[in-house]
Amino acid sequence: MIKNIIFDLDGTITNSYEGIVNAVKFSLDKINFKYDESKLISFIGPPLKDSYTELGFSEIESKERIEDFRDYYFKKGMKEMELYDGIVETIHKFYDEGYKIYLATSKVESSARKNLSDNNLLKYFSYTAGATMDQSRVEKEDVIAYLIDKTGINPEESIMVGDRHHDIEGARLNNIKAIAAGYGFGNAEEYKNAVFVADNPTDVYEFVINQNDR
Repeated sequence: MIKNIIFDLDGTITNSYEGIVNAVKFSLDKINFKYDESKLISFIGPPLKDSYTELGFSEIESKERIEDFRDYYFKKGMKEMELYDGIVETIHKFYDEGYKIYLATSKVESSARKNLSDNNLLKYFSYTAGATMDQSRVEKEDVIAYLIDKTGINPEESIMVGDRHHDIEGARLNNIKAIAAGYGFGNAEEYKNAVFVADNPTDVYEFVINQNDR
């Protein structure tokens, strides 16, 4: 029986495209780095260091770009987002029916908590797990493992909801099944190991309820 719902943040609860892409552009424009804006969507979901590395930056250079990214994001980018239609109602339903709700994100933990707080959602989450500022904990596998360690939740009674393959693979490596948030920023190839693809947040709720009614 599913008792614990673990949500990703960007691309699952929040449509953070504008804020994240603008922060990436700021970090790259600062050094006059040429880029294809259409490909910057790849920054939404994965750890920032991985995304900058894929652009050809070294580890040290990536850390510098991340500092510039955060400079923009913490001042402006956090406000350049919106909640997905139906996500608030879905979280409310899970909460009202006694499910435990958690967050596992590659976003810095303090930033993630502020996102939830600003949208009056933090009170519904039993625990929020995120990345550390120094990037020592940033991979989704490690964030989920940290969440399990801190809360003692049973992986077999839990399900992850996320829009990128990092979410689905990170859950699998912690023996947790995953629902793909198909309304986010991933694609069909990333969802191949998910137990279900949700077209909207309401689908997530209905899938869990149907599984528990069996």
